[in-house]
Parts: sequence; C-alpha cells; structure tokens
Amino acid sequence: MDHVSTSFDVIDQIYATLTFIRQVAHDSDDSERKKSLEALLVFLEAFSAVCYNAEAGLLRDGRVHDALSRDTERSLYSLKKCLAAYSEVWGCIDVTENFDQLEGDSMASLNMSAEYGRKRWRDGMKERAQVWRKLAQPVLNEVLFGQKELNTVIKLCEGWIYSLRHTLEIILLTIGPPKTLFPMSPQVANLGIVEVLDLQRRAASNSLSSTHFNDNNALPGVLHDTVGITKPFESLAKTVYKDGDDEVDVIAEVAPNSETPTQDLCHLTWLLQALSQQRMGTKNGPYALQTLICMGFLDDPINKRGLILYRCPQSHPWASKPPNLHDLLTRGDAAKPSLNSRFNTARAIAGTILATHSSGWMHQRLHSKNLLMIPRSLNDSEPSPFVVGWGIASPPEGRIFDLEPNLYQHKDRFGKASAAFETTHDIYSLGVVLLELGLWKPMSVLFARRIAKMPRFDESQQRNLYHRINSNLLDLANSIELKKEMGQQYAELVVQCLLWHHRDPVKGMIEFRKQVVDALTALCVL
Repeated sequence: MDHVSTSFDVIDQIYATLTFIRQVAHDSDDSERKKSLEALLVFLEAFSAVCYNAEAGLLRDGRVHDALSRDTERSLYSLKKCLAAYSEVWGCIDVTENFDQLEGDSMASLNMSAEYGRKRWRDGMKERAQVWRKLAQPVLNEVLFGQKELNTVIKLCEGWIYSLRHTLEIILLTIGPPKTLFPMSPQVANLGIVEVLDLQRRAASNSLSSTHFNDNNALPGVLHDTVGITKPFESLAKTVYKDGDDEVDVIAEVAPNSETPTQDLCHLTWLLQALSQQRMGTKNGPYALQTLICMGFLDDPINKRGLILYRCPQSHPWASKPPNLHDLLTRGDAAKPSLNSRFNTARAIAGTILATHSSGWMHQRLHSKNLLMIPRSLNDSEPSPFVVGWGIASPPEGRIFDLEPNLYQHKDRFGKASAAFETTHDIYSLGVVLLELGLWKPMSVLFARRIAKMPRFDESQQRNLYHRINSNLLDLANSIELKKEMGQQYAELVVQCLLWHHRDPVKGMIEFRKQVVDALTALCVL
C-alpha cells in the first residue's frame, strides 16, 4: 500500500474515533467542547477531500515535496496515537450486522458527498455510542470521557491539526492552489486558510507591476499631531488619525522614502493589510500571526517619508509612545515578567515568523525595537508581543554602517549585504531576540563597550567584526546565565537559531516549526 492510501486510511480511523467521542459526549453541557470536536471533524473532512481526492488530491500531485508527504504522515499517526484508547473501545463494540460494511466506506462516502451513505455511517456510530453509554463501567467512562481527560485529548488533537494545516499551507505555497476558484470554495473556509491564501497571492505579486495598488493609495486623512520620529522602524508614536468627522487612535511608524519608496510602501501596506486579515481570521494557535491591524499609509512628501498607520489596540493605555521589548529590557528587573510570560512571548514571536514564511514573505527587520509589548486586553496583567517594523529589505546605502542594528543581522546581511534576503536571516535575528529575552538584557547593554568604542564601521571591517560578534553571541547563548534563567532547552533553541542553515527551504520550514516553534510551545505548558 502506498503512502497516500495509508494516510487516507489513517484519516478514516481518526474521523471515526472523533465521531464516536462526539456522540458519547453529545449530552455534555460543555458547549465549547462540542464546538471543538465539531471543528476537528470539519477540518478532517475538508483535509481528506482536498489532499486525497482520487482525481485532484494535492498529496497525489508529483510536485509535492517528499518532506511534506512525510510530515503529513507524521502528524496523522501522532493524531491517531492520541486517540488510540478511544479507537480500541469503539472497535470492540458490536452493533448491527450491517455496520461492518459501512465502516470501510466511511471516508469514501464523505469524499463522494453521498448524503445517504454518510447518514447511514453516522447512524452506526451513534448506535455504538449508545451501547457504550448504556454498558460502560462508570470508572472506565470517567477515565476516558471525564471532563479533564477529554479536554486534554482535544487539546492534543488540536495541536496536530495545527501541524496539518501548516503543512497544507506550505504545499499551497510551493505548488499553488489546485484550481482557479479554489480560494473561494467552502473547503478553504473549513480548513481555516482563507487569509493565508490571500497573503500568499499578495506576497507573490510584483510590487512594480501589480495592478492592485498605485501611488494614489495613500490614506486621505490627516494626523492630529505631528510625528517627529527620526529613526525609521525603531520608534513609533501614538496619535489620532482624522478623516472628516471620523477619528481613530493609531500608532504611526516612519518609512523614509530613501529606504521604502512610495511604490514599495504601497505594496508593503497592501501586504500588511492581508496580515491583519489573517490575524483576525479563523487561524489561531501556536502558528498565529501576532501583529497590529494596518490601516494603510500617509504620504508625507515634505519630510520625504511615508507613515504606516496601525490601529491602536483598545488595551493600550499609554498617552504617547507605546513600549517595545527593547524599552522593557532596558528597564531591567523592574520590568521583568514571569518566566511563563517570557516563554509565551518567545513562542508568539517565533510563531509569527513561521506564519510569515509560510505565506511566502519575510519580516526582514526583526529586532527588539520592532516588538511592541501591549496587553491583549484590559484584564491582562502582562504584555504580549505585537510584531511591527515589516520591510522590503534593500541594501543600505553608503559604506559606513551603524553597529547596533547590525548586531541582529546574519553574516550575509551584516553591513553591506552580500546575498538576497532569505528566511534563514529572519531566524538568525529571532535567535538574537530570544537571547535578549532570556537574559533580559538588550544588545545595546550586552555590547555597550563595543558600541561605545566603535559605533560605526566600514565595509573593510565588517567581516572580522561579524565573526567576533557572532562568537560573543554564541558564548552568551551557551552561558550558565541563560541556562539558569530559561533552562537548558531554551538555551539550545537560541543556539539553533544562531546557527540555522537549511539548503532546502521546504525542509527548513518544517524543521523550524518542529525544532523551534513546537519546542517553545512545549515550554509554555510546563
């Protein structure tokens, strides 16, 4: 039996087991649990149809990378393992003599959309659930279907569903949708990838040739206060955007024309608006985007710049400058959050980078000044990260470079860039940010002496300077101090990011999810 057929059979068994669980738990008062089980079933039904359809299933396409097929199998077998005890139970329950025949036709009926066959199959599962509720020993029923146990199982299942969805996103990124109208199909909504497909489409467009935007796409309104920020993509200001009688609290980010020409700024904000839609969409979990809602940009030709405007979260209580991670790090222990909060922050940032890469885009300017730290709601006692400072990277002009921003840069982007931007470069920058977060010290403090001695450098110095800085970073990542603060596993993750290298971008994306994002997720629940 080939891999596709094997995976198809595994989905069949998983779907049957979840249907049995749903039927047994049907009388439960927990509406959220019912909703979660239904969402799992809806996803699996759509995933089976899209990936394993006999005529046009994505995983039957020869262009799909072998690593993606193997990753799908891994997730499905892991999901099946989570449900092993329940699968054994329903498989041992005898019901009507015709049910065994239905068992083998379950997913086939689903994929053919045969409503009659589907109803017969579900009726058979309902009958097995009724037998269980009638004959099961109370202790055994509590062990399998008790509130705590069932919630734990559902949570584990959701984790593997997130992995399957992410793998599907990479498949669509690498080979494209199976048909032109696929993005508008109900299956896409059931899979939770509507926003991802839109962002992939936008990211694949050429900023100079796209007909979706032009120089006149700037917002028509004005700001209530003048924004006087001089350092691009490092500082932001809170102000009010006015368009006629409408007023909106916004966070403004400066984009000088010298670094981001108006045409590129149109493209950038067009992408950011898709990011906002994905953030507000159906996708959630460890691979979700954590960013602000982008409204667009204001053209400011007098100051030779544009201003990217983000809608200000209602939980933001500051009158002017919103705090970023660098601000909190600079304040030292007085602003140091709990260990669990730092793990959650690390996971959120890494998950955002993963989601961005899965959409065919890159951040390109990641550092601690581009991470706003704002509570998600007025009830949250600790802040969460919102990633800003997105860019369309261009080589810096001139031959003299500031040292501090280059502390976050991969060797290919240090000083004068020697290579086009790659996902590896984002992951390196992530490693530096994770190091700051773990030690609770910014690069400006960790390298204060070096910055004071050499605040700027030229092209002739950059190679040796990078190697010295990178060696220092690895020493800090392997230090006892970091391990005491965050643990051995976290320290190893930082080292992995600083040394990250994968020739194959598809394998690299999968491994980044497993080795970094999933590992950080596991630390969050310890």
